[in-house]
Amino acid sequence: MKRVLCLYRVSTLKQVDKQDDIPMQRRECMDFIARMDGWEFYDERMEKGVSGYKVSANDRDIIVEIRELAEKKRFDVLLVFMFDRLGRKEDETPFLVKWFIDHGIEVWSTREGQQKLDNQVDRLMNYMRFWAASGESEKTSIRVKAAHSQMTQDGIWRGGTCPYGYKLIHNGRIGKKNRPLYDLMIDEETAPIVQEIFDLIVRQGMGTLRAANYLNEKYPDPKKVWTAQTIRNMIRNPIYTGRFHMNEILSEPNESLRLVSDEDVEFGKNAIAKRIPRKYISKLEAEALDVPEGSTKASVFGATMLSGILYCGHCGKKLVGGYNTHYRAGWTDHRPIYRCYNGAVKAKECDGPTTYSGVKVDEAVYSAVMHYFNSVGSVTGRVWKEKARKQFKDGAKAHLRKAQSQLDRLMKEQEGLKKELILVVTGESAFDRELLRQMIDENQEAQKKTQEAIRAAEYDFDKEENRIKYMESMINNVKDWAEKFDFVSQDVQKMIMARLIERIDIYRGYEMRIQFYIDEEEFDGIKEDNDSTVANVS
Repeated sequence: MKRVLCLYRVSTLKQVDKQDDIPMQRRECMDFIARMDGWEFYDERMEKGVSGYKVSANDRDIIVEIRELAEKKRFDVLLVFMFDRLGRKEDETPFLVKWFIDHGIEVWSTREGQQKLDNQVDRLMNYMRFWAASGESEKTSIRVKAAHSQMTQDGIWRGGTCPYGYKLIHNGRIGKKNRPLYDLMIDEETAPIVQEIFDLIVRQGMGTLRAANYLNEKYPDPKKVWTAQTIRNMIRNPIYTGRFHMNEILSEPNESLRLVSDEDVEFGKNAIAKRIPRKYISKLEAEALDVPEGSTKASVFGATMLSGILYCGHCGKKLVGGYNTHYRAGWTDHRPIYRCYNGAVKAKECDGPTTYSGVKVDEAVYSAVMHYFNSVGSVTGRVWKEKARKQFKDGAKAHLRKAQSQLDRLMKEQEGLKKELILVVTGESAFDRELLRQMIDENQEAQKKTQEAIRAAEYDFDKEENRIKYMESMINNVKDWAEKFDFVSQDVQKMIMARLIERIDIYRGYEMRIQFYIDEEEFDGIKEDNDSTVANVS
């Protein structure tokens, strides 16, 4: 009697029935064994939710186990419902079948019969079968990806785990199999916690671990334990701006699903991506080593206000905030300072001071920030936007129109040259053929350069449009920060500083050069590039 081992496989767990079984394939195989003389059932193996197209046979535990049984001669026939249950990889599955046959195992399908490799035709058919199966999987994959891409672009919930802060509701949509399809809706109970998380990261300067500990303490729930990784994933998730996403595809924002602003998400992503442990940064700076470039200002705040955004103007290295301790009779005096460790190490040859008074530096920067708030506070967002729009029309939009007009002219010119070339071929034109050919080539080259100019103008167009939106948002933010700056905690003040100021360079004599991300004059539409504000402390 031939011992038969049956293999059943489905690609997704949705294809497994309520009894966690694959009954159709089992029934087909059992009926087939009953019809075959000299066959007896030996054992069966099931692969539930395993793709035969995406997963290699070497990574499929069941296939590895069956091969081990084959090497031990435990069975004589490997039976499947259809051969594509063995796999759908044209560069692998035919050789898997060959491996079993070479080891004395007959490979059968209940629908396609026995696969033999007795001659060249058999070997070709073996390859062609799995080549076709692979192609069908690839086509299915393309169709599914295209459908999901379109759903994402249209802002339709594709299914999966509901993001925290939302709930699923049924609005009447029915799927192809008469199953209800659900849509996202803001959950009134958990949405405020999402907004609080962004506030902790973006405005209060917390790291993800500190924020997680804070949430676990404030909202104790054994079913929901907050971790740093959970918060990192939430900060990166564009769904909280009302945008559905799939890989690089983003939908337009659905304002009814928005929980946080675009700016908060971008700042939060930047803060998380560039954050490195404060202890690690302190160690690097203490050893006069370079801190990785681009470390977020919010991640290196120390005891002083400007830790992380203050640089030595003499050597360019970041200053470290700390205290200078003086022991007096009966009491201890702690004075905040900013220290240049690069200047403290003679080998680095920094000719600037080693320390600066934290009080003097903070007061000078505070004064500059207050002046900044007053200047920007006088800007009316609507007036500024109208002025910026006018400059926009006179600038990027005019360049785009000019380039498009030039391309239209060149294309008409090329049509005339081509018509002339036809007349040359028929002998009806006095133009020299080579000269005409050269003129056409030059025209095509000019068109190519003009098309590049149009792409550049379109890029500038979009860039300018985004700049206006960003500046309009910044006007509102700066006014909001100005109103509450004196009434919030130092942690919040530090985060406001980090969003206002790119860097501060300090020189001997307490001369400072403060570089805001957006200069005051930009709000008046006078110029685009950043400038610096100089503050002196006597």
